[in-house]
Amino acid sequence: MITRLMLAAMLAASMPVVDLSAQAPAGAPAGPVHRMPDGTPDLSGFFQADHGGANWGFEAHQETFTPGGRGVIIDPPEKKVPYLPWAAAEKVSRMRPERGYDDPTAHCFVGGVPRSLYVPAPFHIVQTADAVVFLHERMAWRLVSLDRREHLPDTLRLWQGDSIGRWEGDTLVVETTNMNGKTWLNEVGDVISHALTLVERFTAVSADRIDYQATLTDPQVFTRPWTIALPLVRQPGEMLEVACLEDNQDLQHLKDVRDEYRKNNK
Repeated sequence: MITRLMLAAMLAASMPVVDLSAQAPAGAPAGPVHRMPDGTPDLSGFFQADHGGANWGFEAHQETFTPGGRGVIIDPPEKKVPYLPWAAAEKVSRMRPERGYDDPTAHCFVGGVPRSLYVPAPFHIVQTADAVVFLHERMAWRLVSLDRREHLPDTLRLWQGDSIGRWEGDTLVVETTNMNGKTWLNEVGDVISHALTLVERFTAVSADRIDYQATLTDPQVFTRPWTIALPLVRQPGEMLEVACLEDNQDLQHLKDVRDEYRKNNK
């Protein structure tokens, strides 16, 4: 039987290896930070994360059947996800082949945040004076309001959460709440709940690079807040339309694996 990890290996093998440094615009070194008329950095453009394998695990890893990763956790110092016991057990369960069907992205739901920024796919940032918008290939988007101060009522829960941003010097600080608790953080099932508060920091360091940090605070899942960091690199070209639902053969396979497990473990 083809396991979920074996399937991931075949999919990874079929994807081209992306050297982000090689895709940076050719010519002179990156210029100064682009700026809006009010002096704040202009983050607009086409970017992709130098993701460090985060979509297959935040800690340093080198498995046989999934892409390896350098590890992107910068806090806590031991560079491990600080799970509560139940959440650690749930993460292990999600790595089993029969749980692949439970990942919402297998059903073409949005990846949520912060996952949408470190999946191996580019995205486009559009910035105005009062908002920053992230446009993703699977016809998904996230709006960050720059002119609101209060989040939506707690009774409203969204796949992408509710994001409010503010400028601290050259850093855009975005706080996201109102999660629905249904998203996975990556393909290996790292866990969050509806109680997550995500604080992201987008720091423009040149015309072609944004340093990204995300701190996750979720008292239902983690023993303490923890932080990841990775660069976002400007790309040539433009975003392509990707229609997940068209010819989605992975979902049936994942369902077959789940159903076979249930039949054999009644």
